Amino acid sequence: MNWTRTIFDGFAMAAYFNFFAAALALYNPRLMFPSYPPAIIKDAPEPPTKAENRFYWLWICFGELLPLLIYGAISMAEGGTQGFWQMALTGYIQWMMVNLCDLFFLDIFLIQKRAKHCFVIPGTEGHPGYGFKAWMKNYALPEHLLQWSLILCPLMAAVQAGLGLIMNTLW
Repeated sequence: MNWTRTIFDGFAMAAYFNFFAAALALYNPRLMFPSYPPAIIKDAPEPPTKAENRFYWLWICFGELLPLLIYGAISMAEGGTQGFWQMALTGYIQWMMVNLCDLFFLDIFLIQKRAKHCFVIPGTEGHPGYGFKAWMKNYALPEHLLQWSLILCPLMAAVQAGLGLIMNTLW
């Protein structure tokens, strides 16, 4: 396993993920409805439409996760990482970097400290769920410390390792 490549790839993956997530939320926060705390979603004057939810899930799967899975698998195969478990460890490290950069860059730096007003869903201005303590306790920390760490990162790492193995056998 190439540690330097793993770290740089993790940062590249995190930059891609965070840039496009922030750009989409700045363009139209309603398109990111599932990425907001349940209290804010519940109290929004207009609930998310089926089209908004559909767009979100298509975008997150095919615009965010799939390109990152392919990039990570190609980089591992090209970098000479061999074996499922080494590839899975590499993938887990990369996905945890995406996770932690999402937490620190999007949830803390942008939404809570810098551009809080830009990421507000129309009609929910002033909602207590946007407060730092409420946002962290009810949404960001459970998502990033539990959901991502224990479910999404291992799953993405396993899929990425599988793709890497397929690429190694084909090349």
